[in-house]
Amino acid sequence: MKKHKLTLAALLLFSIVQIGFAQKPAQPFLKFDDAPNMPYRLLWPAVVNSGPSIYAINGYAVYAGGYSSNILEFNTATQKWKTVSNGMGYKAQSEAAYVSSTNTTYVFGGVKFGGNSVYREVQKIDMASGAITTLHISNPMASAYGTALEYDGNIYILGGTADDKHTINSTYKFEPATQKFTKLADMPESLETAGALVNGVIYTFGGYDQFLKRMSTTISAYDIKANKWAVVGKLPDAVSANSVAVYRNLIFVIGGYDKENFLGYYDTESKTFTKLHSNFEGRRAAGAAVVGDKLYVFGGASRFALMHGTKSVQVADLKQFAKSYTADFK
Repeated sequence: MKKHKLTLAALLLFSIVQIGFAQKPAQPFLKFDDAPNMPYRLLWPAVVNSGPSIYAINGYAVYAGGYSSNILEFNTATQKWKTVSNGMGYKAQSEAAYVSSTNTTYVFGGVKFGGNSVYREVQKIDMASGAITTLHISNPMASAYGTALEYDGNIYILGGTADDKHTINSTYKFEPATQKFTKLADMPESLETAGALVNGVIYTFGGYDQFLKRMSTTISAYDIKANKWAVVGKLPDAVSANSVAVYRNLIFVIGGYDKENFLGYYDTESKTFTKLHSNFEGRRAAGAAVVGDKLYVFGGASRFALMHGTKSVQVADLKQFAKSYTADFK
């Protein structure tokens, strides 16, 4: 009798475990293919995209001593890389934002050659000609590894680490028309962080505090019209040195300093984060952009080639995540 009771108990336990496994949803798989390599290995570029082209600005180039002064363009239609300019000055970890109404890109901050100070001026790039203009204005938001995003003709700059190695939680609006900075509400945390914008809301994902030596799991959101920050979720892992890219209402979070294979997306409508399985080549401090239905990830480094970086480019088709929306995702 005791033997039958034990057998029934074991079967019951086995059934419960099996039901638990059966109810656990499988993580979606995102397949990456190789695309043409970058001209050289590059970490920490500032990234903007316009039309079929992705631009990698400045960054740490693993050649000829390090910091890059170049603007690289990758045309996704022709699948070719070219150097647009080499006049940006030597720096890495800058922030850049593209203003479509004037076809210009503005570049802020970044660590200057030598790594001991932050670039304090603002640069303007005419995307049609490649001409670079330095705006000799005081940038109260001078930092490295922050975020810059355009909305309605203005640029919102947030986070990063300032000259004194103190990570900041500041948010500023820069108006290109008047070249004026306006201080806005502070972020919930002081972080070097990657951010993206969907429908007038800026979202940030994880990040790193240089002063406290701490990575974050926080997903925060800034409502531009309300001038208000809020914590809206948590990542499944703490990440920093990650990239982000927007596809419709989804924000993809790619790579990380310790979690180089980290990959997933945040749905700005359902407010949920979904982790993905993938054949993605793990990396940190990479560039990423979405053009059409394609996610491109390029450059960066891994723990196996930290000082050498990579020039590999990978691309994934995102159509499996597409839905029909009437909203203008920007």
